[in-house]
Amino acid sequence: MQPQSPNPAHARPPAGSNAGPHDDVIYEGQAKHSVSIAGYSKWILVTIVGITLAVLLGKIDFFATMPLWVLGLVGLPGMLLVFLRHVTTRYKVTLRRVETEKGIISKHVDSLELWRVLDVRYSQTLFDRLTGNGRVLLVGTDKSDPELLLHGLPNHRQLFERLRDAVQSARQTSRPMELVGQDGHAEDMGGAWGGH
Repeated sequence: MQPQSPNPAHARPPAGSNAGPHDDVIYEGQAKHSVSIAGYSKWILVTIVGITLAVLLGKIDFFATMPLWVLGLVGLPGMLLVFLRHVTTRYKVTLRRVETEKGIISKHVDSLELWRVLDVRYSQTLFDRLTGNGRVLLVGTDKSDPELLLHGLPNHRQLFERLRDAVQSARQTSRPMELVGQDGHAEDMGGAWGGH
């Protein structure tokens, strides 16, 4: 019996389970917190503006007796919201599908089957390179919501390469049969996204 991996994000299905090789988990967990820096920065700036406004208003006699210190807290709800959105967003990437779970109060899960992915792209902005992040973009067949961005997941370059190979494999081996429409053209069964 092989020792269990200490990191559940890279855990493999146990031997003898019903999960086949295509159900292997590539990554499961959250994005790196550094992807939320822009959101935090915006609300920190709002807080600085609030503090500055409180100091300036405090010099006016009419406002001097008011609790202007409250203006220094104006950005805290926004920073808390950014934090909660980050920690409640989770990803599960396997060799067959990508699931995204979001929601602070209620939960919503989207699932993208890899056989429906048309293209896998990798990119890094300058800020991504400074923070050690990367972007993996999955382009699917759903016309209303064709793109899924995986931003800030650990080992992003390796994730891109594994997903690229998994998509090619899934399109060759896992694509369901297509129905032939009345006009003689093939029609795909279902959409690219399926909510659970």
